[in-house]
Amino acid sequence: MKLILVLLLSIVLNGCGIIAPIGTAGTSGYQTYKTVTMAKAGVDVALTANDKQTTTDKAVSILVGRDCKLSRSLKEKDLTVYCKELED
Repeated sequence: MKLILVLLLSIVLNGCGIIAPIGTAGTSGYQTYKTVTMAKAGVDVALTANDKQTTTDKAVSILVGRDCKLSRSLKEKDLTVYCKELED
């Protein structure tokens, strides 16, 4: 059940970059939205390239209290290792 929750959160949080801003007037709000989305994508690419958690991985980790990292799951070809217990 926890794995399903974690995967669902990952999908939902990744989708945040797709949702258009609501209640913005004109194109200035949309331009800001696009800038923030592109900046997040750039940060996530840099983090992944350095084998670190993406911003989404970090958010999921905080929510579930575990060490979550999608790149680990992809490397090991096993989604059950997306989140693992935190090491002290």
